[in-house]
Amino acid sequence: MTMTDFFEVDEKQKMIKILNLDDFSVEDLQNYISELQTEILRVQDEIKKKENLKLNAEKFFK
Repeated sequence: MTMTDFFEVDEKQKMIKILNLDDFSVEDLQNYISELQTEILRVQDEIKKKENLKLNAEKFFK
């Protein structure tokens, strides 16, 4: 399973629709947690990149 198997994305609003977890097995839920942890790391890396870009821009324009 992949993340897209777990949720629906509202492309217009760039949001993930809330899941009803009742329908998932324990194994599915564990897989979901693993996928979310991977996604959290990816998002944290993106935040760091953007913060570094901002710092470099601020240094350049001082």
